[in-house]
Amino acid sequence: HDENLAIRICQGLRPIFDIKVPQLIVHLIKRCLDANPLNRPTANELYKILREWYDKRNDSQTTELQIQIEESEKANNNLSMSNIPSTSLGLSYKSHSGASYSSRLLNYNNLPEPKNSDDYYEENDNIISMESSESLQIDISQLKIDDNVKSKDYSEYSESDLQINVIMND
Repeated sequence: HDENLAIRICQGLRPIFDIKVPQLIVHLIKRCLDANPLNRPTANELYKILREWYDKRNDSQTTELQIQIEESEKANNNLSMSNIPSTSLGLSYKSHSGASYSSRLLNYNNLPEPKNSDDYYEENDNIISMESSESLQIDISQLKIDDNVKSKDYSEYSESDLQINVIMND
């Protein structure tokens, strides 16, 4: 609802789903969100694709989309439901305080050239939102560890209990 959001979208910001999405649908979504309008499917092409998927749902042979949907449903059922309130169906909408629900002209003359969010899609090809942290591979033998720390017995701790904080200097 503001110029900053428009700029972030032009810089590659794309929506993130909190569920696993079937790969065929992901590819269609990516095409629809392409920064170059010429790469986006037309309304007629979208209709044909969706109509084909709809018509094949009752075929005796299982389609690739049906297989992907079943896999996604299994994965989504395995996701922790603790973060989703029981009154919600997994969808929540928040109104932006600056949102205006009437048409108005916005001045977006100075927006950057639109670009696709290729890095995001390479890392998250199924467009699923997951909490993750960057991992750093460390050769433990190369670390300088104080002798007092070396002598402490950490055998009672699991690997996930032990964390190493690393400060990197540029």
